[in-house]
Amino acid sequence: MNVITKNPTLKIISLILAITLWFFVKSKSGGEIALVVPLEFFHTPEGLMVTQVNADAVTVRISGSLAQLEPSALTKARARIDLARARSGVNTFDVLADNFTFPQGLKITQISPSSVKVELDRIMDKVVHVKAMVRGRPAPGCRLAAVTVDPASITLRGQSSQVADIKEVLTEEIDISGVRETMTFEVPLRLADLRLQEGVRSMIKVTVTVQKESGGR
Repeated sequence: MNVITKNPTLKIISLILAITLWFFVKSKSGGEIALVVPLEFFHTPEGLMVTQVNADAVTVRISGSLAQLEPSALTKARARIDLARARSGVNTFDVLADNFTFPQGLKITQISPSSVKVELDRIMDKVVHVKAMVRGRPAPGCRLAAVTVDPASITLRGQSSQVADIKEVLTEEIDISGVRETMTFEVPLRLADLRLQEGVRSMIKVTVTVQKESGGR
């Protein structure tokens, strides 16, 4: 016990010096790592939208001090591609060191791929009808009298090469098996396969009118 507690102040000072030396060595020592960095696009020209890219991230090799290469210091890194001069169709952009949002002091030694292809298309607005998809049969003695949707049409805003050919959109299926009375459902639209802008309506109300058959109780 005397050995452990002898000169406690000296031991604390030695520990502090050791920790300080470790941080100093770490900050001065160099290293190199490979890092996958997400692509981020900005300044998309008005009236156009990105429809396809041949890569959603690039791999870079970066060198710097060990402190700078800590994963926690690189989590927000992005490769930002300026689309201000892009045109409708396929565009090729070089991925350069200036595109990356790395902390100062890091050196990029390799970028792969060194370029990316970005396809853009015109944005188109089109009003289309909504059709409710209903399956099943009402309860015995009842019949399906009508199916109404609210709203009856919606405005699609998205990739022109897709939207131009669409005449109507469908709802997800509504199962009315065993239904005995008129009911209203809130139903999603089948839009998953379309490249649409944010804000396009994705839910509608469908009212299924069920009546008793003539002569039914």
